[in-house]
Amino acid sequence: MMRRFMVLLTILVAQSIPTVAESREKDVDRWVDNDLIPYIRQQLLVHPRFKDETVMFVVLDDNAPASTTNALALSIRDRLLAAAVDTAGVEIGWQQGRSGTTLESSPQDCMHDDVHYYIGVELVQKLDSSYAVNVRALDLEDRNWVTGFGRRWHGKLSTSQRQAMRLERVDETFLGARDVPFTLGQTDLLAAHLAHTLSCTLKRRVEDDYVVSVDLVEPPANGLEGTVELISNNLANRQALTLSTDMDTANAILSGKAHRIDGVLHQYWVTVTPSRDTEDIAALSASAYIVLPESQKPPAARPVVAAGTTEPMTPPPISIPNAGKDSLIGPLVISAPRSRTECGVGSCSILKTEARVDSIVFFLEHQANHGLVRLSDSDCRGRTTARVARSGQPLQFPIARTTTSRRNWSETYEWNTAPDLDTYYAVVVTDAKVARRMANHMDRLPMRCTEALRPGLEDDELRAWLNDFAMLTARAAEHVDWRAIEVRNVL
Repeated sequence: MMRRFMVLLTILVAQSIPTVAESREKDVDRWVDNDLIPYIRQQLLVHPRFKDETVMFVVLDDNAPASTTNALALSIRDRLLAAAVDTAGVEIGWQQGRSGTTLESSPQDCMHDDVHYYIGVELVQKLDSSYAVNVRALDLEDRNWVTGFGRRWHGKLSTSQRQAMRLERVDETFLGARDVPFTLGQTDLLAAHLAHTLSCTLKRRVEDDYVVSVDLVEPPANGLEGTVELISNNLANRQALTLSTDMDTANAILSGKAHRIDGVLHQYWVTVTPSRDTEDIAALSASAYIVLPESQKPPAARPVVAAGTTEPMTPPPISIPNAGKDSLIGPLVISAPRSRTECGVGSCSILKTEARVDSIVFFLEHQANHGLVRLSDSDCRGRTTARVARSGQPLQFPIARTTTSRRNWSETYEWNTAPDLDTYYAVVVTDAKVARRMANHMDRLPMRCTEALRPGLEDDELRAWLNDFAMLTARAAEHVDWRAIEVRNVL
């Protein structure tokens, strides 16, 4: 009797686990091209569970979609997504139309918002230093894995693949969520996101006819002025409502406003409200999260421009949360070394601060006209250098010799993409897991470990790095702080 029970239990357990074929292919890239992509395309067309259903491709972490992952896992996901987009008859969720793929789904097709299945890619490292890629499908309605669907690869990664796995990346599928907020450099994506959401809501209100005027007098929003007009243009392109410049003929007003949630994290709301109390139409709204800068110092005086000349355009700074808000460390100062041993090799100045809590500290420098670099000790280690600081402990870091006069340096609260002065940053992290993510992100910066200038990250590459850094910091704002000092080098 016991033996029959054990046999039955084994059968039931086996039936509850999805069948996943494991590949013998040694190289993961060849496996993706030769095995995984053909399998996914075929299954999405012939598997009865996916017939007439909308799917999304995600990276999995602990059996759940991950808004932040690594570059290797995300590249595998993107290759699967691109292949699915090129397969006629496969319906892809609209949200992934903004993720850098070739997808150009119709913004009026709101049915693509109703995603039924996640196709998930999971990349894990094993105890024996090998790696595994699992691909499964999750039924969002039943919260069950699709039985009989899946592929698995197990093997070694190349050096470049392991490096890609260490690079943190944001999955733009989730842009606008609290843990993946938009930045000021993405207001076009914010407008498209909100217009899509609002237009789909409008389409469900078939009994109401909205004739809308746009409230262009928006309250100051740290760089978001004009966003509601951009949203209205997107709505007009979608033919979701009728726009009117005549307040007398309009029955509703379109307006937008950013509300502070926590520090630099804001929630931007766009609303359609009746223009008069007598109007018998429903108020509608849509929202998304965005990181906005805090006003922490008075705006600088505008430079005097000679008549007949054009004032040079200065790229706007990137908003990075905190800037001393949580006071995890004291302000930065520069002093001369007390002895040559503090410099290691050659001459130097000393960047000093004081830890106010136990933390991990990273030092960066934005060299005027030479880009952003991470600073390292004179031993020039390849990985990002971090200092472990104890509460109340003075902290110092040797930098290339510069002025030590207080009148030649001052604290700054901005991350400019093209600063006029050398700028030093101390980034403070109080959580070990966040610190590892921060170190992986900073590994993307060139390293400076000597007195000589080092070409750093600039222009579009720098802006992309700073935008990712802003998201990383915003998601862990309670564990991250930073201070900065800009220096007028008169040596």
